[in-house]
Amino acid sequence: MSKFYLIGKISQDLMQRMQNDPSADRYASTKKVTEAAGLKLVSYEWVRGRFDVISCVEGEYEQAVALKIAFKNSGLMDDLMIHEVIDYNKAFTNAANAANSVIKPGK
Repeated sequence: MSKFYLIGKISQDLMQRMQNDPSADRYASTKKVTEAAGLKLVSYEWVRGRFDVISCVEGEYEQAVALKIAFKNSGLMDDLMIHEVIDYNKAFTNAANAANSVIKPGK
């Protein structure tokens, strides 16, 4: 099982809906659709800045993509990025090993 961060920008439609009903429980709604995609919702936060929401989920990549598709097709999100948590030590070890096999032209 992998961990993913989904970072999104809400649509104008959702922004208007939230203004009309500011007490709406978006956490419960998000948890429901997250679990329907087969993922576990770890955290869900509204943030300041270029994007509006960040959630952390656990599951498989295809499940995270399914969640992105569901939210984008609902019209509630304008943008939703998926970032998978990686083992950076393993990634840089693999990069160091690969670098030893790089052959530069002319050498």
